[in-house]
Amino acid sequence: MMPFAAIHLGPLQISVLATWGLVILVIGIILRIFLQERRKDRILCLLYHRVVPADVYAGFKERERIFSVSAEQFAAQLDWLKDNGHHFVTMDQVVAYLKEETPLPDKPVFLSFDDGCESVYSQALPLLTQRNIPATVFVTTDADTWIFNSGEYHERRMTEEEIKPCHEGGIQVHSHAVSHRGLNEMSPADALHEMVESKRLLSEWISDDVRYFSIPLNFYNSATLKLCQEAGYDAVCVCDGATTNGGTSAFRIRRFIVEGSWGIRQFENSLQPRSVAQRRVISFLKKVPPKLLGEKRWMPLRARIFRSRLGPRLNFPNLRRAVLVAGFAVFCGLLAVTFVAFP
Repeated sequence: MMPFAAIHLGPLQISVLATWGLVILVIGIILRIFLQERRKDRILCLLYHRVVPADVYAGFKERERIFSVSAEQFAAQLDWLKDNGHHFVTMDQVVAYLKEETPLPDKPVFLSFDDGCESVYSQALPLLTQRNIPATVFVTTDADTWIFNSGEYHERRMTEEEIKPCHEGGIQVHSHAVSHRGLNEMSPADALHEMVESKRLLSEWISDDVRYFSIPLNFYNSATLKLCQEAGYDAVCVCDGATTNGGTSAFRIRRFIVEGSWGIRQFENSLQPRSVAQRRVISFLKKVPPKLLGEKRWMPLRARIFRSRLGPRLNFPNLRRAVLVAGFAVFCGLLAVTFVAFP
């Protein structure tokens, strides 16, 4: 037998072995994600944006099929969660659990809204109040910024006269920055201004302390999270397509979007550990284009994609199917190359 030291590998063989090493590493990471999502102390942190009448939702053809839900869907989801033994918790309770290990009820669910659109007040608040369910809305303070004036559906930000009744009626109000832009691509001074100014304004509007922050566009890095602490926030929410558990940092509370195209059966399936784990993998892949291209190039491209025929199909079931097919194709291709490299 030839000694190992005497084995000479060609460039193709070295590349194949390195690729297999990468594949094994990725499989290990995915297995770790699946194990994390099966933890018994998981908290379902659900993220919504707009709750609209059914006839309005029926007219959506682009991104709002994902980012909006109909009022009927929202009510059905709340009722399903209640009927199946889930207990709704506040942001305060989640933070107290993560920081001080204050016990939570069984099967905890935290509801949140990003942006602060008018429908949170007109559509979501009555449904939540009827059921005595708490929630949190993270408000973008600049009512004229792009998030309220772009895409296939324009919904204004809540007025100050609507924001305060939300806070008093059971939907806690906290910050989603000033302009809803990528904080990680700003200078530290500009990013800090977005955090501090929105905190100041919202605290004035609701006559209460604003202590929590949600990352706009989910564009962040470790420096962004440190700036949140410097700005005086006690906790930060992100949207990493995952659940939160006892090992999660209060400055990276993980949520996932509830897509408007889901029926109640799909909603139920979306909460299962395997489904959330798959969403985490897809969420990681979705972060690659904006990181490579940057906000200025990625956001216009993202808008064009959503306007295209592909847009309505970019929901979780289709993305999951595409990732599985691509992964299988890569595996088969690597296997074929391996047989060629090592005949």
